[in-house]
Amino acid sequence: MSQKMVFSNLAVVKDAASDSHADEQDARRHPSLRVQLRDGFSFEGSLTDLDETIRLARKAADTTPENHPDWAWRLYDLRIRLNARYARTGAIADLEEGIQLARQILNLTSKDHPNRAGLLNGLANRLSDRYLRTGAIADLEESIQVGKQAIDAAPEWHPKRAMYLNDLGAPFGDRYKRTGTIADLEEAIRLMGQAVDMTPENDPLRALYLSNLGCQLYDRYFKIRAMADLEESIRFARQAVNATSNHFDRAGRLHNLGHRLGIRYSRTGTTSDLEEAIQIARQIVDLVPKDNPNWAMYLGNLGAQLKSRYSRTGEEADLEESIEIGRQIIGAIPKDHTDQARQLYDLGNKLLARYVRTGDTADLEESIRITRQAVNATSEDHPDQADLLQGLGAGLMKRFRKTRVRDDLDEAMVYFKSALHRSNGDAISRIKAGHVLLLACRITSDWQQAYEAANVVVRLISKLLSRSLENSDKQHVLTLAVGLASDAAAAALQAGKGALAALNFLEQGRGVLATSLEEIRTDILDLRERCPELADQFVRLRDELELSATTLDEDHVSSWKTRGSRRYDAGNELDEVIIEIRKQPGFEEFLTAPSVREMQAAAMFGPIVVINVSKYRCDAVLVEEHQVRALALPNLNSIEIKKMVQRGSLGSPMVLKWLWDVAANPILDTLGFVQPPSADNWPHVWWIPTGPLSKFPLHAAGRHSSGSNETVLDRVMSSYSPSIKAIIQGRRRRIAPSTPAQALLVAMQDTPENSRLPFAVKEIAMLRDLCGRMGCNPVEPGRRKQDIMPHLPGCKIFHFAGHGHSDNRDPSQSFLLLEDWKNDPLTVATLLETNLRKHPPFLAYLSACGTGQIKQEKLVDESIHLISACQLAGFRHVIGTLWDVNDDLCVDMARITYEGMRDGGMTDESVCRGLHKATRELRDRWVSMATNARHVSIPVREASVPQTGVRSASDGDPRSDKLSRDVVLCDDDDDGEIASLHWVPYVHFGA
Repeated sequence: MSQKMVFSNLAVVKDAASDSHADEQDARRHPSLRVQLRDGFSFEGSLTDLDETIRLARKAADTTPENHPDWAWRLYDLRIRLNARYARTGAIADLEEGIQLARQILNLTSKDHPNRAGLLNGLANRLSDRYLRTGAIADLEESIQVGKQAIDAAPEWHPKRAMYLNDLGAPFGDRYKRTGTIADLEEAIRLMGQAVDMTPENDPLRALYLSNLGCQLYDRYFKIRAMADLEESIRFARQAVNATSNHFDRAGRLHNLGHRLGIRYSRTGTTSDLEEAIQIARQIVDLVPKDNPNWAMYLGNLGAQLKSRYSRTGEEADLEESIEIGRQIIGAIPKDHTDQARQLYDLGNKLLARYVRTGDTADLEESIRITRQAVNATSEDHPDQADLLQGLGAGLMKRFRKTRVRDDLDEAMVYFKSALHRSNGDAISRIKAGHVLLLACRITSDWQQAYEAANVVVRLISKLLSRSLENSDKQHVLTLAVGLASDAAAAALQAGKGALAALNFLEQGRGVLATSLEEIRTDILDLRERCPELADQFVRLRDELELSATTLDEDHVSSWKTRGSRRYDAGNELDEVIIEIRKQPGFEEFLTAPSVREMQAAAMFGPIVVINVSKYRCDAVLVEEHQVRALALPNLNSIEIKKMVQRGSLGSPMVLKWLWDVAANPILDTLGFVQPPSADNWPHVWWIPTGPLSKFPLHAAGRHSSGSNETVLDRVMSSYSPSIKAIIQGRRRRIAPSTPAQALLVAMQDTPENSRLPFAVKEIAMLRDLCGRMGCNPVEPGRRKQDIMPHLPGCKIFHFAGHGHSDNRDPSQSFLLLEDWKNDPLTVATLLETNLRKHPPFLAYLSACGTGQIKQEKLVDESIHLISACQLAGFRHVIGTLWDVNDDLCVDMARITYEGMRDGGMTDESVCRGLHKATRELRDRWVSMATNARHVSIPVREASVPQTGVRSASDGDPRSDKLSRDVVLCDDDDDGEIASLHWVPYVHFGA
């Protein structure tokens, strides 16, 4: 009998069952379920009934002769029922027998048989199941190879081809999670995307394919942290839930949705996501019987969400329930299950959290023991090892802090070092391990090891950012690395590696977001002249990445490829183009970090002073044309700086004296600026403070009293920059004056729901005449965002006089208050998305409060504020403020500054010189007033009374009228010094 005749009935059986729902199988290290359309058999009756159908199917197969035309069909019937029972019970024997039968049936099938593709796909799925159960990599590899054969055996027109593509994508995703090879994840997304594109909109399977694609997008989110991937994953999960009525299948799809909502909560802090995740998790646990093989995973997700809620609320009952759930899971999972190690690790984490709460050493000991088991149960080359080793080291460090037993510290350092060097591990886990290793090295004074760790961990910071990430994603990711570069620089100096090593760490690990923007907006005129094709590719991909979320079409209906996926592909292509550009003669350093020679050349107009603040030590790195050197600042320390910040009044005479003594004076003395300059030949210093010191007015440090020259103002003029890179990049921009030159002037005397600023109109009236005499045509558009944005590309000067708002939580949402600030604010994010490089404007003068203020401590290294946003948009110079300014004084400050620019010919130096002259003049006026009326007090107004005259940068709601001081106030300190110096907060950033 021919093989074709043996399978004559098989085709009918499979076709008749092709519309049934898919089985759910545990498919990932993170608690998610992929949906696979397998075998076309679904059994919804009781387990007893299923056992009976298996008994009958086995009897039918055993009593059928091998040469009987129905024998192969009866083997197949037995196999799919065994698979159904495995899906219900997780019994490994059923899976093993199912694989054996699948191989046997395939051997009976000719290579040109029309059902061969389906049989190959079935075997591939069973091998994938066994890999997920046992972790045997050989099964995973064979699953992929057999799955490829299934695709090859199914022509383009094959009705099941989309199913086979979907199923092959799953083991590629599994291999990515096992090895960390990003190409496997990309292939999984490509295959599942093809399955989606081949499936009509009205086909119920499309939602399931989208759900699978969502699982892979989630994995990509976990890798690169693009919020668009997470949002799409959630959207696809909801579609799958809504398209599923079968309660066996619905549980898994609900689980995927609940898990992703919990992840979104951890990213955004939106409590409604967390509460929905908990509600879904409880619903699933109540729905699914305990003998379901996925029950432990469902229960684990509930425990994870409860732990998240405990972290937010401190509710002890949530932590206790989460721990109890963890113990149940460990008891329910087979010892050889691939998820055993992850569940052990999760329980160890929860016990460690309870130890932190209660101090019960029994929890600490159990946490260490269980986490050690997790490490030992995980393959040495598994990507999870970085996370597990970091967690074990954390527990040992806590025990060391309690007992001071050196062996615990030494062992913890071994694990941290091992985690740091896991090249296939999650970058964030590796960075955490490296940061704690630096702390441990401080305890042991092993600065050589600290330096070696710093070398690795600082390089990892840039790897956190894919080019495809939106600015908001980059901002989020960089919060995870705050302070690392400064600690690394301090470690380099402690290890005796010199100033240049420290400076390189600071330049690599700070201002990373700005660098990423500068790179894709770089001037490519030279490249276009010599390599026009590469230049065209660079511009095309750059422009695609520059497009904001609002300007991209969302074609969800026509294609699965969402904005996040399009950006991801463009980012990868751009990386390849940049590699190709660097192969061209003369472009070897295209978009590379500045060299020592370039950094020293940046000091040609004046020294650059980088003040590094670390918990280990504080230093100034002095960059001059002929040398780079370090100056220790032993009287400056991070603890005192933080105390000063907490006290507030950073512009008080007391703070300015302290700042002079501990930092500014020794720095200027070392640079040779020990006296005021002769005539008007002012030296120029660029300040780059790090950490919390970036909140302080270094330019105003000193003893400001009659006859004193112990001040920065009386020795040098000052500019600021986030980094040396920013100075170099700012000077590289070609000056292309607009014709005719325009001054965009905006006065916000009356802002909805904010205090009135009567002097804002006077300030603009003064500038209208002054700018006209400087050759700039004044333009005063409407006072809404839509009125102002179109004028920015054509202006030479943009001057804003009004209120500013600094956002505590998200600095990209800080904004200038226009008439429509409530509905469409002009935010930092708006400016970051604006590219004015084609005709770079000269100056943005932000005469508002706190435009250079950094309130989010986790982003202090990135200098994300309105001033830096204007610079990144393309302004060559920006003048702004560190905190609240006085409405009346703003007029004089602007007038004197612009007069200095006019007299200086609108050169780069004239901007800083003009602001320096204005600050000194108003300082001298204040000194005279202070000398004549040192103890005159003007009362502070009540917060409930709307104020006039303070351009407030509120902490929260910009409508709030917080307590502010007017022109001269007395300090409450015993020395009675005048505390509020309104000339202090003005700063210049620029070339």
